[in-house]
Amino acid sequence: MYYDRYDSATTSKLLDVEHYVLCHNNKERFTCIGDKGTLIQTNQPKGIQNNFNFGLSMLEEGEWGIFMSDDLIRAMWYNGVKFVETEVHRVVNELIKILPKCDNMGVKLVGLASNANPIFARGKKYSKYGLVDGRCFAIKKTDFRFHDQINTIPDYYATAYHLNKYKGNLILSYCLLDFKRYAADGLGTIESRIKDKMKDVRIMCQLFPNNVKLRDKVGEPKGSHIVITK
Repeated sequence: MYYDRYDSATTSKLLDVEHYVLCHNNKERFTCIGDKGTLIQTNQPKGIQNNFNFGLSMLEEGEWGIFMSDDLIRAMWYNGVKFVETEVHRVVNELIKILPKCDNMGVKLVGLASNANPIFARGKKYSKYGLVDGRCFAIKKTDFRFHDQINTIPDYYATAYHLNKYKGNLILSYCLLDFKRYAADGLGTIESRIKDKMKDVRIMCQLFPNNVKLRDKVGEPKGSHIVITK
């Protein structure tokens, strides 16, 4: 999922597997596509949820797709004590390897650890009920589509929808792909997105009152943050 980092986006060049890169427009301006990447201009309206849905439309029913943000920095793996840097392809392959087991479990949405805090990895390789971080996730094509009005927290929508419908997702707590996050030249800073996020939070609370709840977050106004609940 590429935005306006025409020269500085990193993900495609770090992937050692055939993949598609989706941009809304200005295809001719991108110079940061890796050798195994194919750039597609979707011409979708602004909003990452629209390109997510375009990506889903590229899949066959029942097929898995892996989505990533454009600002990949590194891959990390929990070694039993702490997270250490590892190869990107190791984490990607781990995500791919788990998908047949997900089919057997009835899981349709799979994510990675969202940060390198070892507390969340100790003694628990997997989780079913947390947020499936939208920076990198695998999703099986069903009738699900991202909400067309939620553009700042589409991962919360996908998580709550699948949790509500399928009673659980899967998160690999022992590995992660680390991304730059909240940059002005990408999806935008926290400050620039806060009004839209508060609108999205209100929609989420209306749609999934049993799967999300408001929680204060340091540095952000009240009513701007939610957490996933069972």
